[in-house]
Amino acid sequence: MHLIAGSVKDYPWGVVDGLAPWLGADATAHSGQPQAELWFGVHPSGPSPVVVHDESTTTTLADHLSYDQAPILAKVLAAAQPLSVQVHPNAHDARKMWDDQHIAGPQILADPYEKAEVLLALEPFDAFVGWRPVGDAAEVIERIEGLALAASALHSKNRDTAIQMIVERKDQAGYFARQLPNAVRAAQEAGTLSRQLTDNEIAAYEQAARDFPDDIGVALTPLLDFVTLAPGDAVYLAPGIPHSYVRGIGFEVMTSSDNVLRLGLTGKPVFINHALAILDFTTPAQFIRTADSSAGTITPDGAAFWLQVIDQQAELTNNTYRLVVAIEGSCEVAVAEQTLSAEQGQAVAITAEEGPARVRTSGRAVAAISV
Repeated sequence: MHLIAGSVKDYPWGVVDGLAPWLGADATAHSGQPQAELWFGVHPSGPSPVVVHDESTTTTLADHLSYDQAPILAKVLAAAQPLSVQVHPNAHDARKMWDDQHIAGPQILADPYEKAEVLLALEPFDAFVGWRPVGDAAEVIERIEGLALAASALHSKNRDTAIQMIVERKDQAGYFARQLPNAVRAAQEAGTLSRQLTDNEIAAYEQAARDFPDDIGVALTPLLDFVTLAPGDAVYLAPGIPHSYVRGIGFEVMTSSDNVLRLGLTGKPVFINHALAILDFTTPAQFIRTADSSAGTITPDGAAFWLQVIDQQAELTNNTYRLVVAIEGSCEVAVAEQTLSAEQGQAVAITAEEGPARVRTSGRAVAAISV
């Protein structure tokens, strides 16, 4: 077993001091600035420091475990503004793009691995996830002057054509963004949508237009569906499902990959054609509501991992990699005769060879377990 701290990512979309409850003694060093993600894993973009005698060391978990031994990456995420409209590759596409970029460039991926993820809401969490019904998307897009052909494509159920038509007009991104809030409200007032938009949903459109006034990704958001996750609710996103997290505090578990192909809402590189090539237009997002979970388990169909939410104690018997993160209060993890104590914002990594683990917590812990 290894006791680890998180690796902090101060991305500009983060919440100012949003990760302070999980940073412990490191909170002061990051005080007063956006705090976006806290990583627990071996990924080279942010390997977790190993903790010895209550102090973080210069040694990381990646110095002890390989990707194959620790195939899960977990993050505490704090979003104050929309993240990029993005999609993640499956194993086949990731390997092909990785090989291609080493032959001819440009650098698109961070690693050669598939990325699939679960987001567990710790607080109410707003997100654009998956595809909005094409008729509803068309109702909004047709009210944006200059996008009539894209709206027509949506009415014909051609999402990929509509996306291409929108991004081809990126020189008019600011014009479209300024129109979006009124277009959304007009579609709502017309009463022709299959479901009424929530206040949070309308606010998400307004925030995207305000935060990214010259970004073509704003005009893509009506194509995405919207959800507000209550605390304890989760959503699983298989590779290929588009999404843009909007605001909230959550806990993410994913395959150990940082591969992101962006379509907009970002200052980072955008690779539209590569993203379009891996978009999945048929697979829905999987929602796991608190009331539907069994004894705190979150087990998405087809996922390479599952989650166990632990409020008091649990035994983790799987002969696989397990990562136990202290979300509220502290937790104690025991394997055979060894016991490690993790404070809030720390985690314990348990290898497949180490046998059953017993977990006790004074608050709440989440175990991410590979299959």
